[in-house]
Amino acid sequence: MEIVYTFPSTHAVIAAEQNVLSAKIKAKVRPIPTVIRAGCGLMLCISLDDKAQADKILADKNIPVDGVYSVQDGQYIPYV
Repeated sequence: MEIVYTFPSTHAVIAAEQNVLSAKIKAKVRPIPTVIRAGCGLMLCISLDDKAQADKILADKNIPVDGVYSVQDGQYIPYV
């Protein structure tokens, strides 16, 4: 399952990408689909298996996150 993070700014998504990649987490930055309304128009995509580690990195580096979604059958579902 894929997890996506949205951010309030392009700076935040770039910082998030750099930090998770340096921790050897596979990540991709993609445009946000129109079904999600969020800040900068970009999202960071990772595997569910890497979510806990990514969450810790983002918190430790004080990188603001607007939202977290799981992708299931092409649907973006807020991750609780």
